[in-house]
Amino acid sequence: MKLFHRSRMAVLLGLAVMASVALAQPAKTGTVLDRTQASKIMPATVFFRGQTAPTQGRNSGGVHFANGRYMLAALVDTSGYATEVRQTYQGYLLTEETLDFGGHHLSPGAYGFGFIGNHKFVVLDIGGHRLFETSSQAFAGRRPVPLEVLSAQNGYELCSGRDCVDFHRD
Repeated sequence: MKLFHRSRMAVLLGLAVMASVALAQPAKTGTVLDRTQASKIMPATVFFRGQTAPTQGRNSGGVHFANGRYMLAALVDTSGYATEVRQTYQGYLLTEETLDFGGHHLSPGAYGFGFIGNHKFVVLDIGGHRLFETSSQAFAGRRPVPLEVLSAQNGYELCSGRDCVDFHRD
């Protein structure tokens, strides 16, 4: 009888330890989409500041969150835009989730974005108004690519060239 109780206690203790480990580990929040996956669902053209422009499917990425919602980003052909617009508007970001970029909350919607001088990342509404600017990080050791989304320790990174900005679901 004592052996039965000890075995039962050992099983219960093991279950408690497994449950606490599962709770301590962050739940999987999403799957990073490569350019092939993202370009299948990214619109071919987007609207920004009174014009439409084609997206570059080869330079796109995103996240498919565990709840079925998406965040997509792609570089845009901005050749029809004025020089001052092209300096900040380099890509288009679509999100169905509220995101956090360096403490700045971005509600679901469509936005323009750009990586600008002094390692800054800027987000614009579709009218071209600056919503916020936050720091980006330069990674000299990595091979630069035009655009990609990567998994990161506390969420994800949106990268263009050697500049990356961290973000996560809010």
